[in-house]
Amino acid sequence: MKVRLLEVSFLDNPRYSMAVDEAIFREVISNRSPPTLWLWKHRNAVILGRFQLAEEELNMDYVKIEKIEVAKRNTGGGAVYQDMGNLIFSVISKDFFNIGKDVIKLYDAFISPLINEFKEEGIKAESPGLNDVEISGKKVMGSAASLGQGSVLFHATLLVNSKLDVLASALNVPKEKLKDKGVSEVKHRVGNIQELTGKDEIDVKNIIMRSYEKAYNFEYFKGDLTVEEKKLAEDLYEKKYNRPEWVFGRGFNL
Repeated sequence: MKVRLLEVSFLDNPRYSMAVDEAIFREVISNRSPPTLWLWKHRNAVILGRFQLAEEELNMDYVKIEKIEVAKRNTGGGAVYQDMGNLIFSVISKDFFNIGKDVIKLYDAFISPLINEFKEEGIKAESPGLNDVEISGKKVMGSAASLGQGSVLFHATLLVNSKLDVLASALNVPKEKLKDKGVSEVKHRVGNIQELTGKDEIDVKNIIMRSYEKAYNFEYFKGDLTVEEKKLAEDLYEKKYNRPEWVFGRGFNL
């Protein structure tokens, strides 16, 4: 399967990145865009899950002092901190994976190939939860996904060499959730892939690409956003992703 490899980042505008993510998904659904693997980054951001409230999930005083950009994605799940030590990727495609409406199968379809490729590199990775990846008991990846009209969007954030102290200070993680994992602080729950395995960003990028190449015969070609994707992204950014009602509220939709 030929897959567009998209490598473009909007480092200081995560809200626009969220608009681009949805724009590609909509264009794939409409048969106007090809299957896509998008690799991207943010400089200093927190991305909320669709049903979260910033005031509940974030240390807003710290976020404001550190000038951390706040955005909200169109998928569920928890908040993630993203900086230049992260690698973010999206797989957006028609459902060539026979997922249907099976959420468990959805996450397995995209996480299992990654775990297998880490193992090929001699790294024991596992997914004890539905949408996470751990190495040596440390969470190194979180993900979220969406199914719609015979298409799938899967996106994930990997901690490669991230500022874990900033992550821990920006996010409010319930103590009960940490206790369930046997730790008392967020920084003890997460880890950086580079520190745990010696693999840097280029290595991790190659692991992502090889994992889907082997599992689904992805054949990559380099591409750019289409004119239609850009136009739709700009519209979604203006009407949805950059609106305070979306970012800081709950229930707003377009």
